[in-house]
Amino acid sequence: MDDITFRRTIYADPFTQDPEIIEAAKNDPKKQAFWEEVRAMETAIHSAMDIPVPDDLADKLILRQTMKTHQQNKRKSPWYIALAASLLLTSALTVGILTSSSGSLIGDVYAHIEHMDYESNKGAKVDLLSINNKLASYNGQLQDGMGEILSANYCYLNSIKSLHLIVKGENGLASLFVLPSQVAKDVDEQFANDKYTGKAFLLESAKIIIVGEDGQQVDDLAQRAKQLLNFSV
Repeated sequence: MDDITFRRTIYADPFTQDPEIIEAAKNDPKKQAFWEEVRAMETAIHSAMDIPVPDDLADKLILRQTMKTHQQNKRKSPWYIALAASLLLTSALTVGILTSSSGSLIGDVYAHIEHMDYESNKGAKVDLLSINNKLASYNGQLQDGMGEILSANYCYLNSIKSLHLIVKGENGLASLFVLPSQVAKDVDEQFANDKYTGKAFLLESAKIIIVGEDGQQVDDLAQRAKQLLNFSV
């Protein structure tokens, strides 16, 4: 299949299951990388448009009203009471922002994995040199021994550019995401939903997020990542 036909089809439907498209991507790493990039962008767009009502909306509305009342009354209060109230409000806002950011990022991780076509990657394999060329963007390097890596492509999680590796292990497939540590430092160390389980940890200047359906596979990959991935500050 020529590049123009391939790209037109992908632009029209980034998640197409057309056998000819899947076969063309398997046989051409450049086509596969292009497809991954378009799917990542499409996922990011869907995630940005799909804004659920926060569970703590009522608390935030109460907080907003409290802030308004605080502004109206602070001139009448002694300075030390006003200062204490301001510190309390600032702490509440900070906790809310951090929780929202972390939840949004993990939500994007789930969405990205759901839209991934793992079947199209099963026959592929990425060499170590190609992976390290992409890891260089994060001042990182991978030693041999991680396992069979089927895909290594950039994607966007909560508008953050990350490197997504699909790794095949004895218990199935798992995803490993590399992000800059300063923009993902508040992600919980362990998280899960009804389908996936995940771990997150810092490695020097990078945040590593690992997600999969099999908890043992996630644990094994996390141990190998800590031993084989290196990042410079």
